[in-house]
Amino acid sequence: MSKLFYDHLLIINEVSAELEGLDPKERSDLLAIIDETLHNHVLDVILTHLPKEHHEAFLDRFHKAPHDKTLLTYLREKTTVNIEAAITKSVKEVKRQTLTAINRARK
Repeated sequence: MSKLFYDHLLIINEVSAELEGLDPKERSDLLAIIDETLHNHVLDVILTHLPKEHHEAFLDRFHKAPHDKTLLTYLREKTTVNIEAAITKSVKEVKRQTLTAINRARK
């Protein structure tokens, strides 16, 4: 899991805590899947709200420096929504769905 400019919006401690007690390899694999799922959802939110004419420039900048905090500034300037709130909302929904799936799997 590399550092990304939006990592501070991904607070998934509850999900990680729910996976405590699993085999370390299995836990690591599940966390990697969750991380990838969140990443896909975040990019979906970004590309949904970012006008198409800015997609290529954003993706180029993201590819070159995914950790660069100025990407968030770029998104704030180019979108008409509160992009951080939109990302946070999506992350919360994915987190809720993940916790529900974990609890179902335990029963």
